[in-house]
Amino acid sequence: MSTSEFPEAGQVPEPGQAVPVAGAAFQIAGRSAHVVVLHNSRIVCWFTIAIGVIGSIFGVCMMLMVFTLVFPLSAISFMRVLAACQWGGGGLLMCLMLPWTWTWSTKMLHANVKLDAQGVDFKLGTKKRPLAVFMAWEQVAAVKQRRVGNVMEYSFLGKDGSRAAFTSLTFFRSKRVARMIAEHAGLTIQQG
Repeated sequence: MSTSEFPEAGQVPEPGQAVPVAGAAFQIAGRSAHVVVLHNSRIVCWFTIAIGVIGSIFGVCMMLMVFTLVFPLSAISFMRVLAACQWGGGGLLMCLMLPWTWTWSTKMLHANVKLDAQGVDFKLGTKKRPLAVFMAWEQVAAVKQRRVGNVMEYSFLGKDGSRAAFTSLTFFRSKRVARMIAEHAGLTIQQG
């Protein structure tokens, strides 16, 4: 095989075209010619919502346990009141889990990132308040990662000042999504 059979630098093959591979940079360029859509598993999102619903049912049952501990009033003692407070607090927190898991899962259902030959298209946010940002591959200036509390935040900075960011609460495998975007852009993930 001669060197004339290898493609020129920056040349992207047509989809379905068989070409010899000449290194990792060419493999990345070949992959960016295909459309890749990254989103969360619908099954896992619905399972998370189901956990919230089941938790609320348990919470209601725990609240009913409070009444069995407090009544009859003739048998009340400090330990029974303490147990009733514990059951009531636990039941309240279990019931509050449903709105949190519902909003978290519905946000995760609608988040996706599309990688194609032109660039990366971020569709984050909710159905009512969508957040869409498009960055061409040559416009992606940096990919940054930082820890905010217990959450990892990934920021994608454009040369024109545009910014897209998501956290580990947006995608189940957020590091994998960030790595794929950085790989397609030909960048590394920086700390900060």
